[in-house]
Amino acid sequence: MSTRFRNRGFSLLELVVVIVVIGTLLAVALNRLLPYIDEAERVGVLTLESQIKSTLLTDAAKRIAGGRAASISELDGSNPMRLMLEPPKNYVGEKREDQRSAVPRRNWYFDLKTRRLVYRIGRRFGWSDDEFLDDPEFEVRVAFNDRNGNSRFEPGTDELYGVRLDAVAGAEWLAGDRPKR
Repeated sequence: MSTRFRNRGFSLLELVVVIVVIGTLLAVALNRLLPYIDEAERVGVLTLESQIKSTLLTDAAKRIAGGRAASISELDGSNPMRLMLEPPKNYVGEKREDQRSAVPRRNWYFDLKTRRLVYRIGRRFGWSDDEFLDDPEFEVRVAFNDRNGNSRFEPGTDELYGVRLDAVAGAEWLAGDRPKR
């Protein structure tokens, strides 16, 4: 064989075959990896939910230990992000009803009308566009045995169970379930 053919390089056909193979491998890899972005987002929300619950319980314990148990009822429907030492970077603050649509995806906000903490779910990589999930919404609730039936916590009369952060919307997404068709 002469040296003229050895130093020639790739033919156009060989180059096209290599590009097609690399493109196919990339498509398969993305198809496998993109759902993990969705899962990481969900786990991040669950982690922050846990942190907020701990913050609420700590605040309630401080109030009880400081002789201010009656003030625990103030937590009902409150914005739990106000209790956080440092809110997450993707918390955009308290919003009125007309401002909700301006909140970017993958961000938290507190809805002043519903008194709920809301997380805007990002674009679903692993799911088709026709599948719709509600954004998770959370409410702060004081749990107590209302012995006198007045719907307000009164220390000495009512039995305090604790302070909860209830998921009132988006439970399907929080559980990692896909919507049924």
